[in-house]
Amino acid sequence: MKYFRINIYLKIKHYLFSFFLKEENLKKKLENSFKKNSKKKYFLFTSQLRVAFLILLKYLKFKFPKKNEIIFSSFNLAEMVNISKNLNYKIKFCDLNYDNGFFKIKDLKKKINKNTIAVVLTNMFNSYENTIFIRNICKQKKVILIEDNAIFFDNYKIIKNKKIYSGSFGSYSLYSFNIMKNISALYGGGISTNDIYFKDFAIKEISKYSDFPNLLLIKQSMMYLILKILSITFFYKILFFKVVKYAHLKNNLFLLKIFYPSLKFSHKRFPSYYFTKISDISKKLIYLQLQDLKSRALNHKIRKTKNIYYQQELQKKCIKGIKLLLIRDFNFQNLIDFPILVKDKTNLNKFLLNNGIETRTIYYRNCNKIFNIQKLQSPTAAKYEKEIICLPNHRKITKKYIDYIIDTISNFYD
Repeated sequence: MKYFRINIYLKIKHYLFSFFLKEENLKKKLENSFKKNSKKKYFLFTSQLRVAFLILLKYLKFKFPKKNEIIFSSFNLAEMVNISKNLNYKIKFCDLNYDNGFFKIKDLKKKINKNTIAVVLTNMFNSYENTIFIRNICKQKKVILIEDNAIFFDNYKIIKNKKIYSGSFGSYSLYSFNIMKNISALYGGGISTNDIYFKDFAIKEISKYSDFPNLLLIKQSMMYLILKILSITFFYKILFFKVVKYAHLKNNLFLLKIFYPSLKFSHKRFPSYYFTKISDISKKLIYLQLQDLKSRALNHKIRKTKNIYYQQELQKKCIKGIKLLLIRDFNFQNLIDFPILVKDKTNLNKFLLNNGIETRTIYYRNCNKIFNIQKLQSPTAAKYEKEIICLPNHRKITKKYIDYIIDTISNFYD
């Protein structure tokens, strides 16, 4: 599907070459790449980002037995909050600024107290300046900053002619190599840090885990290859888009859960596949993509150019039914898609689908509502869940097609 052309998962050559790549020094080369990017001494691989987060929270509970509060953005991935809740942490939610999706700084300062162990900064809507603000607050309050860098790998800010990458600000930085990420390797995650005690704790914890299930790996490989084929324009038009359209218009939950895995969320404790090691094939795939520097740089440049074009053209149109998020620097920004806030989201999405345009409408959710933790609700998170829609951005999308998307949105509100 066109939307899934983003990072199109694992080119066939990556599959083929990975089987011939020698294991010798692979682990060291991979870890050095991420240590350099995040400016950290240590990097460890896990089967998923969530597994890295689970291990980290176990370690923090051991290291700080008298502290038990974690602060999240209220508009977040429910699974991350659920991991904390199942480890008996007390959760606090910080609401967002409506204009840009950043933490409300005043609200964050109020939420931090002597029992706060960490703030989790999710790099969905973010800026360099906002990250520095939050890092300084955490330092001042002596609270740990955890960077959820799942979709921000390779994003940077240029300071004095040097690239400062996301993932270099937190005491611990989390990475994901799953579907729709800048580097995709079937399954995979990791964490970087300067904390040698955590490194030792994590190595000991991971050593208890079993090997990643081959059946699950094969299943995921087949699914990605099928999606790759279905994303070819011919198959996309005659088959896949029709399925996507049907799922949305008929609100078919079975199909929607395939397209939006976050809808599968449950409050159950950790699934068994959490306690597995990253597979060798995933590490090889990560390595091969890390070596393809030209492709990664080109991909970043193309997406940035398309996102800037979206911003400029939507500003020119001044469409009354939409609101653009404040973006300060497109290098330090989510480039997977182009999020906007809209009125009458459900009917707009139906209108776009009926005009051949696929968008992403579900990802992060109002976690305060899901977990019902705080009596005081998160009004901005509730608005975001109701209003946010993500316009497609991938290497093959043309400016002409972006113009068509913008004109279609304008026609809906006329």
